Amino acid sequence: MNDVVRSVSPSDPRDELGTFPVWDEQAVDEAVRRARTAFPSWRDAGPAARAKVLRRFAELAAERTDELANLIAREMGKALWDATAEARLLPAKIDATLGDGMNFVAPLEPVAGARASYHPRGVLAVLGPFNFPAHLPNGHIAPALATGNTVVFKPSDQTPAVGDFMARLWRDAGAPPGVLEIVQGRAETGHALATHEAVDGVLFTGSYSVGRALAEATLDQPGKILALEMGGKNAIVVCEDADLDLAVAECALSMCATTGQRCTSASRLFVARSVEAPLLERLVRVLDEIVIGPPLEPGVFCGPLASRAAWDRFQRLRAEGEAAGGERLYRREMNRLAPFAGPSIVRFDDASQKHRYQREELFGPELAVYPVDDLDQAIAATNDADFGLAAAVITRDRSRFDHCVGRIRTGILNWNKGTIGASGRLPFGGEGRSGNHRPAGITASVYCTSPQAHLLSEAGLDPETLPPGMPRP
Repeated sequence: MNDVVRSVSPSDPRDELGTFPVWDEQAVDEAVRRARTAFPSWRDAGPAARAKVLRRFAELAAERTDELANLIAREMGKALWDATAEARLLPAKIDATLGDGMNFVAPLEPVAGARASYHPRGVLAVLGPFNFPAHLPNGHIAPALATGNTVVFKPSDQTPAVGDFMARLWRDAGAPPGVLEIVQGRAETGHALATHEAVDGVLFTGSYSVGRALAEATLDQPGKILALEMGGKNAIVVCEDADLDLAVAECALSMCATTGQRCTSASRLFVARSVEAPLLERLVRVLDEIVIGPPLEPGVFCGPLASRAAWDRFQRLRAEGEAAGGERLYRREMNRLAPFAGPSIVRFDDASQKHRYQREELFGPELAVYPVDDLDQAIAATNDADFGLAAAVITRDRSRFDHCVGRIRTGILNWNKGTIGASGRLPFGGEGRSGNHRPAGITASVYCTSPQAHLLSEAGLDPETLPPGMPRP
C-alpha cells in the first residue's frame, strides 16, 4: 500500500484533510477474510446484542454531529447547513432500521406448520458515493449490521476522510474486530472488493456507468446480490393552477441544493404554457440571489462542486444544451474559480427528449425547461427518460397528482414537494438506469437477508396421508 489518496477541500486547495493509503488486492483480500472470520460470532450474537452496538453508534453520531458536518463541508464542499442536515440523518437511520426496518424481516407464519425466517447473507461490500459520504453508506451499513452481516466499506476516493471518520465511529460504538472493515482507494480497490469470491453482496450508490461495470464484473457470481442506486434525470411538472411561489422555491431547491449533486436533483421542468413566463421570471430572480461561496461561511446556500473533475464534466455537458436545440435563458456568472459553478437555465420548444444532454445526469445546477400543453403530455415527457428515480407535481388539485400516480414511472413521486424530498422511513430507489429494484430506505433490511422457508410438524407418520401407490409401513 505505497500509493495514497490525498484529500483536499474543493473550496480551498490549501485545506488538506489527510492522506490515506490505497488498498491493493492483497490488502482487500485480508480485509474480506477478517470480515468473513468475524461473521459467525456477529450473526450468532443475536438481534439484541447487535442493536446495542447500533444504538451506541447513534448516540456517538448525535454527540459528534457538528464535527462530522464540518468535515463533510470541508471535504465534499457541501454548504454547512446541508452538511449538518446530512450528519443528523445518521442517528435517525439507526432508529428507523431497528424499528420498521427489522419488521420487514420478521419471521412469517402464514398458517400452522409453515414458517419463513430471514438470515444474514454473510460479508457485504458497501461502496459509498461522494455526495452524501456519511448518510448514504450508513443507509446500507446500518441494516447490514442489524441483520447480522459483516461489512467491508469502501468510501469514495473523493471523501476518504469522512469514510475514516465513519469507521472510527463504529469502532468506538463497540463493533467487534472484523465486523466493520474499511478499505480506501480508487476504482481498482472497489473492483477487487466487489468481485472478491468471499463477498456475498455489493451495496452500491453512484453513477450508472460504475453500476453497469459492477454488474458485468459479477456476472459469473450469480449468488452475489447487487443493490444498485444509480442516479436520475429528475423532473418537476408545474400545472397551470400551481402556487407559483411554491413552484419557484421547490424548483430552486431541487436544482441547486448540494450544488445539483444529488441523485434526486431536478434537471428537467415541464411547465404549463400559461404560467411559464411568470414562473421563469421569478425563478431567475431567486437564482440570482442564492448565496454561493465557501461552505463554512455563514449564510452560504451552496458551495463548489466536489472536484475539478466534476466541474469539467458538468461544463462539458452544459455546453451541449444549445447543441441539443435549447435556448440559454440564464446563466449566473461566477466571480470564483472552478470548481464553483452558478445555476443556469436552458429552454426547449419541443418536449421530446432526443439529445444526450436531455437524457444524461448532469450532476450540477442546471435546469432544462419545456413548455407543455397538458398534464398527459408532461407525463409522457417525464417518462421519456433512461432514468426513473424522482419526479414532482406542483398543483393545487390533488386529483391531478393522483392521475400521475402509477403513470409517471419513478420510484419517488412527490406532490407540492420538490424532487429532493425523501423520507428515510419509505423505500428509496428507481426505475430503469436508476436502479435494479432493490430500494434502499426502510426496506434495505430485505436485500441484506436471505429467506429460508420451513414446513414444521411434531406429529409422527399418519399412513392415511400417503398418496396412492405409496407403500404403508
